[in-house]
Amino acid sequence: MTRLAVITEIPAPYRIPLFNALSQRLDLRVAFLRRRQPGRNYALREDELRFDWRVLPGLRLGAGVRWVLLNAGVRGALRDREAVLVGGWNQPAFWQALAWSRARHVPVIVWVESTLRDARPGFSRHAKRVFGQQAAGFVVPGRAAEAYVRSLVPDAEIAVAPNAVDAELFASRASDRGRLRAEFGLARPCVLYVGRLSPEKGVDVLLAAAGKLDADVVVAGTGPLAAQLAATAPPNVRFLGHVERDALPAWYAAADVLCLPSRSETWGMSLNEGAAAGLPLVATESVGAAWDLVEEARNGFRVPTDDPHALREALTRLVEDVDLRRSAGNRSLELSKRFTPAAWADVVAEVVRRKS
Repeated sequence: MTRLAVITEIPAPYRIPLFNALSQRLDLRVAFLRRRQPGRNYALREDELRFDWRVLPGLRLGAGVRWVLLNAGVRGALRDREAVLVGGWNQPAFWQALAWSRARHVPVIVWVESTLRDARPGFSRHAKRVFGQQAAGFVVPGRAAEAYVRSLVPDAEIAVAPNAVDAELFASRASDRGRLRAEFGLARPCVLYVGRLSPEKGVDVLLAAAGKLDADVVVAGTGPLAAQLAATAPPNVRFLGHVERDALPAWYAAADVLCLPSRSETWGMSLNEGAAAGLPLVATESVGAAWDLVEEARNGFRVPTDDPHALREALTRLVEDVDLRRSAGNRSLELSKRFTPAAWADVVAEVVRRKS
């Protein structure tokens, strides 16, 4: 089997099914730069990792969610590998991996999720272009990221490997919908948001759109704006705080619409989760996944960013139209079948074998 090393920042739980699937196709070693990301409530369940993995020792520089990590052990993680997949270009370890690989004629593939609408501060475009021009190819999750890479390296070889979640997990409570809605006290249509409560997520825009909706709006997540948002929310909005992964499927089963109102979102895994649960999807144009997982007026709507009026109109259409909700949810479920860990792993494995 081809020997691949993956260098990426953290063991985010939604990545584990992807790596598990990839380990069935390649001899896989994954090196994480840090066990956890500040401000995130991800719990690492080591028993779910079915591949060779390690967390590299290192030092974090800077505060907040933007960070730089200085890691030791990068060369050891790459030793004896025939190809390297790096999770971006923003960390010194990624540049170390590039230099090591170039010196040994080992192909480097860059895994990029950024989009042209990504508003996060960070790395210079020139540095990204220099890095990208030395890569053997790119792996991206969808159309928005592909367009971004093309803007940097127009002649790049790009493979689209669809981001995915454990679909069975998020569909697992569908048969309990009626009981769960009664348990949660939901008598009206329910609009669900799942994610952090931070400025880039646009939850304030959802709250501005929610007041005139004949629906319950449920916000699952926590973050720096939690108290401020709760203080300004209309009466039909409920805040759950942090919800553990295994408890989320119950809320997806009880909901009627999944909304992601972000100002900046490179992908947006909650759209995958909502689609797997058979929900209509409403997201802004800034959400990377919206360009692959939302078919306009078929399974949901893409709306302009930072526009509460447009968001309210889209949500109202779904809240008021039972038949549209049903057909849109069925279409989301159909689309979700393309976004599986196996599909992601098949694409990545093919790229690695071709380049090795």
